[in-house]
Amino acid sequence: MTQDAKSTARAAHPVFADPAVRVHTADAMKTTFRIYVMEATPAVESAVSAAFQKLEEIENLLSRYVPGSDISRINAMNAGEALFLSDECDRCLRLAIEAARATGGRFDPCAGSMIDALKAGHPTMGNVCGIVSLDAERPLLKCLEAGRVFDLGAIGKGFALERMGEVLSALGINEALLTSGASTILAMGSMDWPIDIPHSAGARRLLLRASALAASGNMQQGAHIVNPEDGTAARTFENVWVIHPRAPLADAFSTACFTMTPEDIADFTALLPAGCRVISDPDWSA
Repeated sequence: MTQDAKSTARAAHPVFADPAVRVHTADAMKTTFRIYVMEATPAVESAVSAAFQKLEEIENLLSRYVPGSDISRINAMNAGEALFLSDECDRCLRLAIEAARATGGRFDPCAGSMIDALKAGHPTMGNVCGIVSLDAERPLLKCLEAGRVFDLGAIGKGFALERMGEVLSALGINEALLTSGASTILAMGSMDWPIDIPHSAGARRLLLRASALAASGNMQQGAHIVNPEDGTAARTFENVWVIHPRAPLADAFSTACFTMTPEDIADFTALLPAGCRVISDPDWSA
């Protein structure tokens, strides 16, 4: 088995017996996004197309690797400069700040320099520096001290799925399943969508309804998830999955939990809304 095949085999994936389920795909954010729907009408096709257009818009705004994106412009700001953000970037940044506070900083949208240092083989050398300020009322960001490197990779896919789902809902599609590679899955509507997740103790099947499942692990990209406390690669678990009503928060929280100890996860899960779960391999509650 090749590494790619092995990675795919270890990824959470939908399981459908119903041949009526239709799947639409688009590549973005270095992965493949899929939309599963139960109908194949012109109205559904149009709604799916609009959702994928929203995905393309979001990638062009949030990726720090796209020249001219809001995030790349933020990362290039000098002290004293200000930047009005797009609505999408403003919304995602505010969710990222919410996630950072909820996890005590274990999810850090400003860890770009740490991520770069880890990928370059120099963990702990990527210090977080610089100061920015996001206006409480307006989509306005000010740079007080240069050096902040934003990276929304640990929340961007979930954010994109949520916004795509909102587009589908606005166009009359209320039952659907949206996925972003092996990272995040969003179930819309009242259907139970069967999802199999890999585990060293045996695959586990979940029924996902009106909620999101997000995964973090080192299987596909190697040790790449940074512990913001010291800049080193997190290695306690093989994989961590989080179920949460909101896809961007499931995304961010799975990354945060991947850097935690089992004791930290126990404390964190006690603060989550009802219906949320944290699943890990090995089991954090063992």
